Amino acid sequence: MVAIEMGLVGAPFILLLVTILDLGLMLATQSVLEGAARDAARLIRTGQAQAQSSPITTFQTLLCNDMSSLMTVASCDTSVVFEVQTFSSFGAISMTPCTQSANQTGNGTVCQFTPGNASDIVAVQATYNRPFIVPWVSACLTGGSCWIGLGTTNGSNAGTGTAPLVSTVIFRNEPY
Repeated sequence: MVAIEMGLVGAPFILLLVTILDLGLMLATQSVLEGAARDAARLIRTGQAQAQSSPITTFQTLLCNDMSSLMTVASCDTSVVFEVQTFSSFGAISMTPCTQSANQTGNGTVCQFTPGNASDIVAVQATYNRPFIVPWVSACLTGGSCWIGLGTTNGSNAGTGTAPLVSTVIFRNEPY
């Protein structure tokens, strides 16, 4: 009798535990992305990136090195997309995340990379589409159908299997 009850309750319980672990890893990834974006943005804010021969490479190297606790640097180079823009005022800031489809390399060839000069207002945005261990969780998080059934209502068909994690850092460059 206990074996039957465990068989009925065990699978959903294991799925729940894996889902909780997956969401915890997503939050940890978001936290690491925030820290990496903030550290890399500091290079721009202080003018250190602009002083290099290749500011975009300097920025990307630090960003990916800070993300190395979760992924390899090579994986970061291709999966973390970033955009750096300057604005005339804080009120003029308007950004939408630069997507993987717009920039497969992550190195700013399509996404804008304008670190600005001294005292410019700069916005740095880093985006990572994190894959889920349990893909149908993404359907539940984005307001889709997370019914685990058959056909088109199956959550694995409704979700993308990823969660877009975005970090935005806005600042005024120092008067270097």
